Amino acid sequence: MSNEQIFSNLVAKSTTEFFEITSAIYNTANHDYVESFQQKMYATGGTINIKIPGSPEVERGLTVTATAIQDLVVPYTITEQDIISVTRNLNSDEDLFNIIPSDKAITKTDEQAIVDNYGFPAYQALAETIETDCIDRLLVNSYLTPIDGIEKLQPLNNWNAMASIDTMATTLNLKRTDRAMMMNMFDAQNVAASLQNMFNESINKKITDQAYVGGSAAKGMLAGMDLFRSEFLLQHTAGPLGLANLQGATVSNVSADGTQITITGVTHSTAILVNKGDMISIPSVFLVNQVGHRTIPYRLVIKASADAVGDGAGNVVVTVPYPLMASGEHQNVASLPANSAPVAFYPSYNQNYMYTKSGLSVVPLRMPPIYGATNSESTNKSAKGGKGFPVHVVMQGAALSLSNNYRTYAMVGKQAFSPYLLSVPSSI
Repeated sequence: MSNEQIFSNLVAKSTTEFFEITSAIYNTANHDYVESFQQKMYATGGTINIKIPGSPEVERGLTVTATAIQDLVVPYTITEQDIISVTRNLNSDEDLFNIIPSDKAITKTDEQAIVDNYGFPAYQALAETIETDCIDRLLVNSYLTPIDGIEKLQPLNNWNAMASIDTMATTLNLKRTDRAMMMNMFDAQNVAASLQNMFNESINKKITDQAYVGGSAAKGMLAGMDLFRSEFLLQHTAGPLGLANLQGATVSNVSADGTQITITGVTHSTAILVNKGDMISIPSVFLVNQVGHRTIPYRLVIKASADAVGDGAGNVVVTVPYPLMASGEHQNVASLPANSAPVAFYPSYNQNYMYTKSGLSVVPLRMPPIYGATNSESTNKSAKGGKGFPVHVVMQGAALSLSNNYRTYAMVGKQAFSPYLLSVPSSI
C-alpha cells in the first residue's frame, strides 16, 4: 500500500473519530433521517418533508365527530452548499520530509504526527462549520422561551434559572428523557460557579476538576437536562430597533397563514430594522401546551427568521419560524395577536438552547468515490445510520507541480424544529 493511501486513510479515520467523540452539538442531534435521503452519485440529497404530529381533541359521550388529520410538514433540504471541504496541497518535499521520512514503513510516531498535523486541524475546521450551521438553525427556528419578557433577560448564573427551563419544557409536554442544554462558555461557567459550594459532592467535584458542571466529556445532568457547552455559541447582536430600545410599536396585521407579522410605529426607514434571530415580545398573547392546548403562563415571543427591512412609512414585516395558530391540532397560542397589541424588541443577548432529540437533526451522508483519484472513506456506524460521521479523503497528483492535493470532505444537512426546542437568552 502506498504512503499516500495510508496518509489519507489515517486522516479520514481520525477525523470521523473526533466527530463521534468530541463534537457536542453533532452528538446531541437526531440522526434518524439519514436513511430517508437517497444519494444519487454526485447529486445532492434532495428534500424530504418532516411531518410534525398534532394533538387531536378528546370528545366525551356516545356521539363523536370524525376529523381529518391536520398535516403540518417542515421541508428538510440538502444542497451542494452542505458539502464542506478542507483541501491541502503538499509538494514533494513536504511529502518526503514532513509526513513520512524516506521510504520506511509508518510507525506510531508517524501516525500521531499525521493525525496532529492534518487529521485534527481538518476536524476542527469542519466541526466549526457544522456547529455554527447548527447554531444558525437553532437561532432562527426557536421562539419558545421562558425569558418571555425583556424584564426577564438576566444573567444565567444560578440553579433557579436552570430549573425554570425544565419547568417550561415540562409544561409544554416536551419529552423528558432526552433533553440537552447547549450553553455558551460564559453562562456555563457562571452556573458552575453558583453551584460550587452546594452540598452535592459529585457536582462540586466536577466543578472543581473541570470548572464546569459537566464531567470530563463536558457533560453532566442538571435540572433534568444533559449539559453541554460550545465555544461557537456567541452573542446575538440585535437590529436597530432592539439596540434603540424602541417604544410604542404595535401589531398591525397577522398574515392568514400565521407566518408573518406586520409591526407599525417603527423607524421610517427602508434599511434593515430587524436582524435575523431578533426576539420580539407580544405580552398580550399567551402560549398553550402541546397536548390538550390549555393556556399556560408563558407569553408569546416571536423570533425573526430573516432580516426585515422597513417600508419607509413606519412599518416592518417580520417572518416567524413557525406559524402562529389559535386553533386546530397544531394550536400554539391562546389567540392571535390583535391589531394594536404592544410589542417590545429585545436587545442583544447571549445564546443558549434546550432541545429534545426531535429539536435538532443532523444528516451526514456517504458520498460516492471520485474516479481517477485515490479515495479513502471512514464510515463507522454511519453506514447504517446512528451517530457515525462519514469522512472522505481523496488524493490526486499534480504532476507539473510535483504535488499532491488532499481533499477532506463531508456532506452534512442540518435542520431545527421549532416545537421541540427552547431559546434561553441571557443578558450581555
